Amino acid sequence: MKNISEIIDNNSIINRNNNDTNKHMNYRQPMYLTRSSSILYQILNKTLNYSIKKKDEKQFINVRLQLLDQQYCLEMDRQLWQSYLDIGLQQHLWPDQFYTMAKTNDFDLCKQYVMNYIENNKKQLNHCQFELTKQEQKFQTCQIKELSFEQMEQRLKELVDRERKYLSKRNNDRLIKFKDDISEKQRLTTISTTSPMNNQEVNPFAF
Repeated sequence: MKNISEIIDNNSIINRNNNDTNKHMNYRQPMYLTRSSSILYQILNKTLNYSIKKKDEKQFINVRLQLLDQQYCLEMDRQLWQSYLDIGLQQHLWPDQFYTMAKTNDFDLCKQYVMNYIENNKKQLNHCQFELTKQEQKFQTCQIKELSFEQMEQRLKELVDRERKYLSKRNNDRLIKFKDDISEKQRLTTISTTSPMNNQEVNPFAF
């Protein structure tokens, strides 16, 4: 059982590392959203099967696309880290990289770091959903008669999925590495604890 001083120290580490989790969660705008306006709107015109001309239409659809892209990436990240947490708790072990990120060698503190990451991710997802809901209310002002909101939303999501499909492979690769790192730690632990006459002097003349 941990004493009061250990609890205080652990809480200070957790608080210090709360900000560190955000460093790994910075949203990076993808290349397809950083293209020139003319190229981007060509893509959008084709995706939506609709010619975007008015300024308010362009602004609405552009903002919508960026929010949907951010939502997609945050959700993929949430799924990845939830898998990290599930496996880590099941095996009661974390890869060395996670102990380094959490700046601790303690299993529970590392677990708290991962849980904090997931919680911060959920907050960002909720905020993103709030912005999407708020923006949806402005759709009527765009007066896009040839395109319903549902049609536009579905087609924009399909565009995001096409452009961001590499994230699924990235998640699978990272998850495989996570499992491999844990398996390697378990193997090394088993070897160190089952070595014959571990930490004992060997008598070469004993039979």
